[in-house]
Amino acid sequence: MEVGLNKVKGNKVLVGFSGGVDSFYTAYLLKEKGFKVHLIYFKLLEEGNSEKPRRSAKLLNLPLTVIDLTKEFKKTVIDYFIRYYRLGLTPNPCAVCNREIKLKYLFKLKEELGFDHIATGHYARVIYSREFKRNLIKRGKDRKKEQSYFLSLVEREIFDSLLLPLGELTKEEVVERARELGFEYRGESQDVCFIPGDYTDFLKKYIKPRPGVFKLKDGTVVGKHKGLFYYTVGQRRGLGISYKHPLYVVELSPRENAVIVGRKDEVQKEELLVWNLNWHVKPEEFKGLPLQVQVRYRSKPVEVRELKYLNSGIYCVKLAAKVEAPAPGQVCAFYSNDLLLGGGEITREGAKGWREASSQ
Repeated sequence: MEVGLNKVKGNKVLVGFSGGVDSFYTAYLLKEKGFKVHLIYFKLLEEGNSEKPRRSAKLLNLPLTVIDLTKEFKKTVIDYFIRYYRLGLTPNPCAVCNREIKLKYLFKLKEELGFDHIATGHYARVIYSREFKRNLIKRGKDRKKEQSYFLSLVEREIFDSLLLPLGELTKEEVVERARELGFEYRGESQDVCFIPGDYTDFLKKYIKPRPGVFKLKDGTVVGKHKGLFYYTVGQRRGLGISYKHPLYVVELSPRENAVIVGRKDEVQKEELLVWNLNWHVKPEEFKGLPLQVQVRYRSKPVEVRELKYLNSGIYCVKLAAKVEAPAPGQVCAFYSNDLLLGGGEITREGAKGWREASSQ
């Protein structure tokens, strides 16, 4: 059962507000439904400014509060991003930011200020599950844009007061309607908010590139690389290797400072190790239901044959079909059909997880 805006109790809502089209139209919808809306802009970067959200807030005629979280964001998201590349992992800053910054602090403010709800412009839905007797996240209507994957690490309790007004809309509908209200839409924002250009240029400021070797799994050296953070699992282009068949990045090995390469089938996996699990519904509760995993934001969900707990918080996930290039460090989200059950981090044995890495 969907948690519709007409069904919730209490009408005071804090909206996480960037001033972009999604948060703008989220706030507009809530205001039109009779909610008392207060906008919250989190300043996350030293060079960031509140001009855009102030302009959007003025268009909506709604109050806006600016809160400086630059120190928290640097420690929790930027430092984590850099540390993961040092470890030869692929970070997921948006998923970690949602858990540790945006929704965490929005929820904290709600509690402190006595508001009833929080809201964001994510393309996903909040539903009340009669089966599990709690609020859960469901995929958004717009399959090209839906963002439930990025909410898989968020603590489940937050969903009890979360409103997601854009879940039933498409991006095209939101942009069109926002423009009709006088909003100037100038396209999508960048993928990683704190990196204006190429991520390798950003990383070079913090990590000194260490050239090393490309090698096959049997140890055969097939070339030289310019530094681990220039490469990602599954990459084919830009390796600069001449070989008898196409080579793909299979693994990054910081211990050897080597990039392991191989055939395409060597980056396709039917089995994953996942840890740091954040369950919205525990495995014993959804036992017997169809289960799927999604290993990247844009990847297709794949059926799970078996989910088995190993030890030290690690689960082995056996799949019904191969997935393309699951990268250690990335989020693995668990679904039953369109219902989000939780998420964790793809790992390789011996690698540190984001909670451990972010606390150092």
